[in-house]
Amino acid sequence: MTITVRDALQIGGLIDAKVIAGASGLDQEIRAVDIIDVPDAAIWFRRHSLLSTTFYALKDNIDAQLKMLEDIKSCGGAGLIIFSPERYISQIDTRLIKKADELELPLLEMPDCSYIDVIVPVMSQILDKQVKALEYAQEVHSMMTDIVLKGKGLRELLTSLALLLEKPVLMADADLFLLDAVSPPETAKSSVPLVEKWQLSKGHLPLGEFYPDALLSDLVFSKKPAYYQYGSAESDHSDFFFPVVAGDHFYGVLVVPDLEQELEKAKTVAFEAGAMAISLHILKENAIHEAERKSELDFYNELLLGNIKNRENINSQARQYGLETSGSYYVILAELSRENRSYYDSQTTLKDGERNFIEKRLKRLFRLALEQENLDGIVVEALGSLVILVHTTEKTNPNQAPAFCRYLLSALRSYVQDQLGSASLYLAAGDFCPDIEQISACYLEAWETIDLGKKLYSSDFSLCYSEMAPYHLVKRLLTGTKTNELFNLVYQPLLHYDHEKGGELVGTLEAYLDCNFSRTKTAEKLHIHRNSLNYRLQKIEELLHCEIDQIDTFPLMLASISRRLSQ
Repeated sequence: MTITVRDALQIGGLIDAKVIAGASGLDQEIRAVDIIDVPDAAIWFRRHSLLSTTFYALKDNIDAQLKMLEDIKSCGGAGLIIFSPERYISQIDTRLIKKADELELPLLEMPDCSYIDVIVPVMSQILDKQVKALEYAQEVHSMMTDIVLKGKGLRELLTSLALLLEKPVLMADADLFLLDAVSPPETAKSSVPLVEKWQLSKGHLPLGEFYPDALLSDLVFSKKPAYYQYGSAESDHSDFFFPVVAGDHFYGVLVVPDLEQELEKAKTVAFEAGAMAISLHILKENAIHEAERKSELDFYNELLLGNIKNRENINSQARQYGLETSGSYYVILAELSRENRSYYDSQTTLKDGERNFIEKRLKRLFRLALEQENLDGIVVEALGSLVILVHTTEKTNPNQAPAFCRYLLSALRSYVQDQLGSASLYLAAGDFCPDIEQISACYLEAWETIDLGKKLYSSDFSLCYSEMAPYHLVKRLLTGTKTNELFNLVYQPLLHYDHEKGGELVGTLEAYLDCNFSRTKTAEKLHIHRNSLNYRLQKIEELLHCEIDQIDTFPLMLASISRRLSQ
């Protein structure tokens, strides 16, 4: 609620003023009107001040007059009024007019009148606007706080904001997924493609589909309002973002899409009040649910560890937390891969809140992936991993379970990587779980499988327990104190050569077996020339006294696998 130079030309004595230069700056904001009739007055110039002068002290110094215009512009002044030029300086120099146009600084010519005829009406209007702005701010804050205290929810808060702004308002959560959107009455002028997209998305729409990652990242971690400009030369628009923050905690962001120009200050006051009220609402909801979440986490930890022995106890607590007691389950564990964790740990500027944000988003994406596949499931953080419990109501044929397990892992990975780009994941599923009482056993299988995958594979993986059965068997039978004995016995000639000559024959043979006797793939994997590989394989044949392509692979692979599993 401010006035501009253009507005001031309709107030008091300024009605008779003439704009002689700098017309492009008439929308400058005015917060005060001052008089300057002394040399070297720049030390008193203030931002958003409309300055008045007769130039009497500088009447014979055009350079000083020009310097005054530059000083007004540099300090953010709103413009300059020259009073009674014919009385004190005969006429306004054309160089002054040219300079004002260059600076886009309004230069006004005022006929013979008193300063008070200009200052009092304009300042009265400014003060009146400020009083109204304070009253409006107090009214909006009271209204928003009252909504929260009366126990109303997010939709009521957003509706109030939309009515105050006469614009659509959307709310995204801390993971930058839209939670809700409210449009004002149809009489309000607005263009809302984002709202339409939200409605078509069935309630799940990430802001990342519309806005650059750099913008969103800055919103989350700087926690400052921002505008995002877009459009063409003929039609420029901007979207306004106002973070919802309490203390150092980021709870989400309010969005006003498709603005033709930036919001008035009075309307940003409404946003401040709305954001504060929403923060209070979220804090209240968090306080209510905190005890429930702790109790829920305790239940899942105990269920997965097998500490709930009585089926009646399992059923009663499972129903309380939305877990079906009939039907079958698949237990899947998900973690960020070593590469991702190493990357995040290496970023010294990465804050704990940013790591939490990444992990929370991963949890949200798995939930959305289940919904997209029309699967009934729950995603919880328990025992150090994300645990996905996928429920099936139909009776599952155990013979078909491995194929369904592979489908589950593929669907989850595909959705998450589409959203996170290059993020690599560890995914592992236990065997088919026909009954809720066996979830703890299936969790243990999934945990053993993800542990195997970390030892066997350097990159991300998706593994089912049933597919890894031979490896589980090797781990149980051969890992331990006898592992190195077996490995040393099988690879002894090559190990001795590598030790004496500084060679790499053991690694070369293991890579050759992993690549299924493909020399091209082995050379690529080891990053060596094909001729170097051929030389190494020939040396291996000499030491093992057999042709490399006729070698018995079983003892070699068994020894290698058991050693890797025991690491």
